[in-house]
Amino acid sequence: MQIHRVRGRDLRDALRRAGEQFGAAALLLSHEVLPDGDVMVAVADPVRTVATRGELAKPARSTGLDDVERALVRSGCSREWIDAALAHVEQSGARGAYALDAAAAWVGARVAVAPSPRLPSRDAATNNQPSVLAFVGPTGVGKTTTLAKIASRMVRLGRRVALVSMDTQRPGAVEQLAAYAQAMQAPLQVASNGPALARILALSGGRDCVLIDTTGRSPRDAQALAELTSSLAQTRASLSTYLVLSAGASAAALAEAQRGFAPTKPDAWIVTKLDETRAPAPVLEAASRAKAPLAFLCDGPDIDAHLERASAERFADVFLRGRLA
Repeated sequence: MQIHRVRGRDLRDALRRAGEQFGAAALLLSHEVLPDGDVMVAVADPVRTVATRGELAKPARSTGLDDVERALVRSGCSREWIDAALAHVEQSGARGAYALDAAAAWVGARVAVAPSPRLPSRDAATNNQPSVLAFVGPTGVGKTTTLAKIASRMVRLGRRVALVSMDTQRPGAVEQLAAYAQAMQAPLQVASNGPALARILALSGGRDCVLIDTTGRSPRDAQALAELTSSLAQTRASLSTYLVLSAGASAAALAEAQRGFAPTKPDAWIVTKLDETRAPAPVLEAASRAKAPLAFLCDGPDIDAHLERASAERFADVFLRGRLA
């Protein structure tokens, strides 16, 4: 804390002079009457805050930084990201409400956006091989519902879609996907292993896209994950793999899932359950650290509504609002 002394004819005059030199925010610490009748005031430099409880004084923040920090803390950002975002906003010179805009631009650019799923041209021959999308991830993250959302969107766009379930262990899993398939009038087949999956795909030439629902696996179950990887490798098709993760997962669980499912070589991540947490930032931070592009964001169970294409603007909403706008 820097202390300055200013002399005046009286207290009012001394305070006026201090205000002229150091601004209206100058903090009066003390004053004394000198032998000649003048008054000396001691004021703190307004660019410093008063040290309290023996702590070192810190530089005063620019307007709007407190709002940025509160938003990032509320969404579950790490201290590392918060400090980096605040430094960027400070360096940008953005003030007041514009500080949030500067922070939104910074956090939105930290995560990559995956391209849309590759689909055959509409005028392609009917015997062309379809694009194949496989959804992998831990148990309970919402793979089946996410697959149904993407399939439903493709059907509404006039695409010829087929569904395949490899989730033969979870009770009711095939029946759940069958209900979705019936609603969108798409064929559903069940594959219990890699060779069965390969046979199904070989007979799917009349489809634009085949979406594969896999069994949820523990990231620690190396044998099960090796079997899953082997099964997908037998597709011999234009395969894109999506790792589905919950926005409510802890940083440790996300790191474990990333490591465990790495052998499946995910092309992109999908984040689900944004509606079930107030602190979703860790999953986007994890994607940024893993250099994994995000394809879709899901914020509810509605098949026809709660699916959003990933974008920098939506990432900023998650970081600064804790939800999609």
